[in-house]
Parts: sequence; C-alpha cells; structure tokens
Amino acid sequence: MKVLIVGANGKVGTLLCGQMWAANGFSPIALIREARQQTKFTALGVPSAVGGLEKGLVEFLPGLDAVVFTAGSGARTGPGKTIDVDQNAAIRLMDDCSQSSVRRFIMISAIGSDPLSDSPRIQNYLRAKGVADERLRSSGLDYTILAPGTLSNEPGSGKIQAAESLGCHGTLPREDLSRCVIEVLRNYNSVGKTIQIISGQESIKSAIADAAGGAALPPIL
Repeated sequence: MKVLIVGANGKVGTLLCGQMWAANGFSPIALIREARQQTKFTALGVPSAVGGLEKGLVEFLPGLDAVVFTAGSGARTGPGKTIDVDQNAAIRLMDDCSQSSVRRFIMISAIGSDPLSDSPRIQNYLRAKGVADERLRSSGLDYTILAPGTLSNEPGSGKIQAAESLGCHGTLPREDLSRCVIEVLRNYNSVGKTIQIISGQESIKSAIADAAGGAALPPIL
C-alpha cells in the first residue's frame, strides 16, 4: 500500500514513517515542507517529497492508495494559523484526493473535536478539527478519523482503549497512535468510523477491530 504521510516531519508523522517502512505491505512517502528535512527520512529509508499544503497536493497523489493527515499548526501558533492548517488545509487535501481518485483518507483528530467546542484551553484547535472532521464525513472518501486523547512522548505500550465514543478523556503515547494508523489501514471495517483512543489494556489490533465492528478485513486497493 503506497501511503502519503502529510505532516511527516512532526512527531507522529516521523514515528509513522519509520513504523510503516518496517511493516509488511506498506510503502510510505513523507511529505515535507523543506528540502533540508529530507536527511532524516533518507536515514529512515523513507522516500520524501517537498510540497506545501497551501498550494495543494494534486501533483503528489497519482498512484497512491491512501493519505494520512497528521499535519498540525502547533501549540505556539495563533488561531488564524490553526484554521489555515488544521481546518482549511485538511479540507483542501480531501478535495485533492477526490479529484485524484485517492479514496482512503486517515485523519488524525482529537477527542473533543467539535465545530462548536467551548473548551477553555484549546477551543480554536478543537473547532478547526471539528469542522474538518465533519467535512471528511460528508466527502464520499473512505475515511477513518482517529481521535486520540492527550498525546505524550512516553514509549508505547501496544495497549489501548478504543471506541467510537469512549465517554472519557485520557492520554496516549504518540508511538501507539502511529501503530493505530497502520492497524486501521489494514482493517477495512474501519472505513466510515470515528475511533477515539486512549491508553488501555487491550492490544491495538484487537481494540481497533472491536471499535471498527468486527475482525479485520483486508484493505481494498
């Protein structure tokens, strides 16, 4: 499966590129903003492409089987940049995928994403994510939205709790989130699902299968 990782230079994106390269059946491509970032991915053995979300990504999409949107504006940017990246750039990529016939789209979102979020701390982020998520649900693409709790840099345990609605918040190592991306790409039952994820006691494969509504079905390419 040939997969474009959008936001590859971020923490989750970098982990995902390395894990996907080592996994059977995947061929990741790292989308980066600057040529100087290529050194890191060359060391991982992952090919990279230089491009910007603002200009669209149509030229990079032919021949792909899936895209993963793990780009983010970052905690230090203002509300305008958050809307530009987490909302508008994500929506533009959905349109580019539809135009290029790339059906499979994995969105990294967050627990609490909602266009009407009243979060006192990260309202702009959750609203932007919520708008993008709603657009993806109506896009006609074969989407899966992964909504983790608060991300940490702790080593992954390989154990999670997952459901369409957990009814609680929690934390999740970025390492485990990237493993969840690979698992939903392997499981076609996850298409059309929003899956919330926090650390737990169940294996990633089993938890994703339960949240997706059944044992893993192979991807349709």
